[in-house]
Amino acid sequence: MAEGRPASGRRQWVLVLAILLAGLNMRPMVTSMPAVLDDLRAALSLSPSVAGLLIAVPTFSFGIFSVAVPSLLRFMSAQRLVAAGLLILAAGIGLRGVMGSFGLFAGILIASAGISIMMVLVPAIAKQAFPQRIGPIMSLYTMIFCLGAGLGAGLSAPIARLPYSDWRWGLAFWLLPALLGAFCWHRAPATPLTAPAGGADAGFTRALWRDPLAWQVTLFMGLQSSLGHSAIGWMPAILIDRGMHPVEAGAALSAALMVQLLSTFAVPWMAARGRNQRLPATLSVVLFAVGLTGMIYAPPASAWLWILLAGLGMGGTFSLGLSLVVLRTRTPLQATALSGMAQGVGYTIAAAGPFLVGVLYEHSHGWDSTAIFLLAICALVWLMGMGAGRARYVLDAKA
Repeated sequence: MAEGRPASGRRQWVLVLAILLAGLNMRPMVTSMPAVLDDLRAALSLSPSVAGLLIAVPTFSFGIFSVAVPSLLRFMSAQRLVAAGLLILAAGIGLRGVMGSFGLFAGILIASAGISIMMVLVPAIAKQAFPQRIGPIMSLYTMIFCLGAGLGAGLSAPIARLPYSDWRWGLAFWLLPALLGAFCWHRAPATPLTAPAGGADAGFTRALWRDPLAWQVTLFMGLQSSLGHSAIGWMPAILIDRGMHPVEAGAALSAALMVQLLSTFAVPWMAARGRNQRLPATLSVVLFAVGLTGMIYAPPASAWLWILLAGLGMGGTFSLGLSLVVLRTRTPLQATALSGMAQGVGYTIAAAGPFLVGVLYEHSHGWDSTAIFLLAICALVWLMGMGAGRARYVLDAKA
């Protein structure tokens, strides 16, 4: 199909499938590691601090790589870039299990580069191909995104414990859906996204960095990601300290990730149909704050209620962050530029969250300081949501 022509009929369904497969592959690389972390540490003789660094490296790498993604459109179409990103992801996943600690860290960096390409481009492609159905498409995309995260957390350890298997196979398994996704994107219809190469588009990209609304979207993305990654990294430890068995705590993390399917479907639908996005922002932040507080302070017998509420809140803020990128821009190329800014800066900010939680816990020997820290971030997420949720477009005041 010629570059720049809209997809139609059966080929549109191929593109929908490709978008969903991209979403499925976004997080198993990250969530599969905590599931086999004890075995991995024992096999490679990693200290707890180095193991904690493993959790922070992907998030920090997303921030570094995402900024450069829009410029890659000068050399390759968006469709082929996403296919290449999936192949890079598969290569990085495969490398994690070979060459010891060097292969582990190198594989994480390579896989993170592949994921960054997809994170920036897939929402813009969806906006271009389905402008009248962007709400349902983003709902499905973010729902599958969280399904992949839950599968990575829930299946990696059982795969590692199969006969003749170990932690390497638990991690390497996730290159299979990446290869399937790459094949589907190779067959998907092309999209008309191009690199900013002068004129209004290049000026738009530069001007974003001076636009208050663009920064509100960016900070909402970064701060909600900090909450999510902190919860994913430390929820099992919180629950174990409160008396939960480690196996049950791992299952609780998987449940919190899987329950996000509900809010990641509902919130983009609400966001696309509402006059503004302030209500879903408020509901999502409140759910997470209540769930977090309950996990730390409520009687342990009620822990599963708070786990599920926190999961719903995480899914809501995450999917709203992705939705704001397409709702606050007028064209797919503008969405690509804002996505690069929001995810580049946002994930750099997010990488600090899990690390600071670890520092607070190490020095306070409890979770009170962590609760105060994360609730303060919740307040900032809500404030950014009130600004980013306004019914307007970036740079409108300067247009």
